[in-house]
Amino acid sequence: MIDAVITRLQDQVPELAGRVDGGRAFVDLIRSKKLPARSIAAYVFPSGIQGARPDAAAGAFTQMLTHRTSAVLFVQSFDRTGSAALDRIDALLMRVVRAVAGWAPGDEVGVYRFERGQLVESGAGRLAYQLDFAIDDQMRILS
Repeated sequence: MIDAVITRLQDQVPELAGRVDGGRAFVDLIRSKKLPARSIAAYVFPSGIQGARPDAAAGAFTQMLTHRTSAVLFVQSFDRTGSAALDRIDALLMRVVRAVAGWAPGDEVGVYRFERGQLVESGAGRLAYQLDFAIDDQMRILS
C-alpha cells in the first residue's frame, strides 16, 4: 500500500512529482542527521497497525485491522526558525490530505481517512510536518 500512496501523491500533488520517497530513505535521512537536498520533499511509511476485537466462529477467525500510514513533508524556509514556510505549507498540506483521504488503493481494502497532522520540526531553514492517515481492512483466517 505504501508504494500506491507514493504514486498517488506524485500524481495528484504537482509539487511532489519526483520528490516522494519511502520509509527506507526516511530512516537513512534521520540516521545521517541531514536535511533533504530538495526545497520540498516527502517521505511515506507505515506507522502502525492496530487490531480490533477478534471474532472466531464456524471455523473462521476474523479481525478488523487499522493500518496507519504517515507522510512527513519537508519545506525549505528562508529564515532560521522556519516560520516563513508556515504560510506556504498550509496549502500543500491540504493538497496532500485531499489526495489521500477518501481514496482506496485497491479492491481488497477500505478507503483512507485523515487522522491528524502536526509540526515535527522547525529550524535550520526547514519545516517538517507529519500527516497521519488510516485505512481499515479485515484479516480472515479459515481453519
